[in-house]
Amino acid sequence: MAVTSRANPSLAAAQSFEYRLQRTPVGVVLLDADLRIRSVNPVALRLLAPAGQRLTGVDILSLHPGEARDKVAFLIERARASQDGTSSLVVTTAMGTLVAKVSRLEAAPEAPPDGFLMMIHALVEAPMMGRTPGADLEVEGLAVAGAEAMAALCPLMKLPLVRGKGDVISLIDVTEVAFLVAQGHYAEARTATFSAFCPRPLADLERRLDPAQFVRVHRRFLVNMRHVRAAAREDGGWHLVMADAGETRVPVSRGKVEDIRRRLGV
Repeated sequence: MAVTSRANPSLAAAQSFEYRLQRTPVGVVLLDADLRIRSVNPVALRLLAPAGQRLTGVDILSLHPGEARDKVAFLIERARASQDGTSSLVVTTAMGTLVAKVSRLEAAPEAPPDGFLMMIHALVEAPMMGRTPGADLEVEGLAVAGAEAMAALCPLMKLPLVRGKGDVISLIDVTEVAFLVAQGHYAEARTATFSAFCPRPLADLERRLDPAQFVRVHRRFLVNMRHVRAAAREDGGWHLVMADAGETRVPVSRGKVEDIRRRLGV
């Protein structure tokens, strides 16, 4: 008699995990001994580079600011020094769990390291949803969807922030954020009382946040419209005065001016 998931839940869980694992998006980066990028796969390119930018020859550490750079350097150094030549790091964020793995590559016995292989696994959980007759394949497809598909299904309620050294990631309500500004491949969040590093690209945050509240007013700025204190026309352009600690004046791109004026009634 065939074993069913109802008769053997543990077997079904193992098969489900294997199914998800086979379809988990994986970024692959090949580094030389000096940590310059030799090549990347399309998933890693989307994670690390703005549209149109090539990464060949770029120092992997230069793509990460501040605390994130220290963690990547530590991860690679562990792989360089460890006996088996491998190291890994698990980071839990509001978007899900990221697993970064680095392996040291050997050119030949007693030769210097030939470089490193970095793999980034974006592990995500599926939302609970009901099944309808004939919809099994659609549900399974959603259950193992990549991070981009999950982003469309799960709007952010909390924003992950890194403040100071260490692996602790604080979570704040997105309503507290006045605006986000791009900092390299990540973002900086500004609130009424502090600013902090956010380990997510601005484009990813734009997809995950409520578009009725958060608006991309400039290529570097994503603004919470509830925290706009004033609008000012200066030097032929529009700026928004934000309700952060420094009352930052955020520029508005020309193509966004009419939309912003309609939203604010000015």
